[in-house]
Amino acid sequence: MSDSVFEALKLKPHDYPGVLVTLCGVDGAGKSSLMERLESACKRAGLNCVTTFTPTGRIRKDAVFRDMVDSHWHTSSSGGGPDGNGRRVDMLGILLSIMGDLVQHMTDTVIPALQRGDVVFCDRYVFTSQAEIGTRSDPAETAPVLQGIAGHLLRPDVAFGLNVSGATSHRRVRARNNENDQPPPMSFLMRQVAAYRAVFEVNGVVALDAERSIDETFRTALSHVVAIERVARRWGYQGEPGTVIADYRLALNG
Repeated sequence: MSDSVFEALKLKPHDYPGVLVTLCGVDGAGKSSLMERLESACKRAGLNCVTTFTPTGRIRKDAVFRDMVDSHWHTSSSGGGPDGNGRRVDMLGILLSIMGDLVQHMTDTVIPALQRGDVVFCDRYVFTSQAEIGTRSDPAETAPVLQGIAGHLLRPDVAFGLNVSGATSHRRVRARNNENDQPPPMSFLMRQVAAYRAVFEVNGVVALDAERSIDETFRTALSHVVAIERVARRWGYQGEPGTVIADYRLALNG
């Protein structure tokens, strides 16, 4: 896999009153913990929040998707080779399934919440799909498909990418002590980490150093959220648009 073949996704800007915040990163990067902290801070500030994740349960329960996830190190290109269970996993077919699920999820869940003016936190998004499929196949093969669908997906108001090393991901997943949730081989993790970093860079995703404590990561992320003009206005800040709120200590310390 060559990181240079990743292309910036041309997503559709939105003018809904709500705010879309996405988080992505390898397993064990701390996405769920950070999302919980951000949601709690926004709720304390009186904002209505919706948390969601993609792919949704519709895809996560699919047998072929589970084969791809559970046998992560068996990479293949479109129409590629068999995984550990003998099933042939077509990466283009998987990508189309994931993107169809995401478009429908935008329609039935994300957009209605944005129309209501809610702050939507999405655990994983199209950047995750770009990195994950790219780790398992040649990204150049899936780039035209991703670009064709990207125009139907909303550009987040802020997209966070949590960076950790393969060793940290491996250690944190192992620490869960879940026999059904085991880290993949380090060789795969290294490719995965490299793919995420490349996707973050090319798409202008806000990269967070998730090797640091959750408190530090949270403070950095929250400063970006409260800098969003629509959030700042509703948080009660009356300064210049785009200026980071100077006083949100209650949100940080509550």
